[in-house]
Amino acid sequence: MKNAMRKIVSVVLVLTMICSLTACSTTVTPSVNFGFKVIDGAGAYDESITSFEVGKKFYTCITIKLITDKKKAQDYSVVVEIPKTKEVEVKGMGGLEPDSNEWDEGQELTRLTFTMQGYKEATDEKILFYGTPTDEGEAKMTVHIYDKDGNEINTGYSRTIFFEYTLQE
Repeated sequence: MKNAMRKIVSVVLVLTMICSLTACSTTVTPSVNFGFKVIDGAGAYDESITSFEVGKKFYTCITIKLITDKKKAQDYSVVVEIPKTKEVEVKGMGGLEPDSNEWDEGQELTRLTFTMQGYKEATDEKILFYGTPTDEGEAKMTVHIYDKDGNEINTGYSRTIFFEYTLQE
């Protein structure tokens, strides 16, 4: 009986040591919030704004936090897609600077790519940009987060907004 118990304890200890020495998978808990405004300059971003006028600038703040179960920071790729908005400006806005800012003609959207770090004590990071809608209709803005191997770590976050030629007042 004592030998069997020792073997079980030994196996558990060995498995625990192996797991701690190898790269066990990281659990990531993202937090994503969308805010908008229609004027440049100081002012709060509003989560309740849902429509913008075609041909006029709209301003966006996406706040993202990538909390993991690891103390060491790991890089993640964050991809933001903005439909029906060809000219999107990110540089100099005060948030994260993009790795790329590309217009996808086939899907009629702008794709912004950022590198963010996730770790146990992660803080909010802001993605700030403005754009001018080019077409009327529903636009589903999305955020996708990928690990270093290119695997999406969530099912995607989105916010549906509307572009209209004349806004109802």
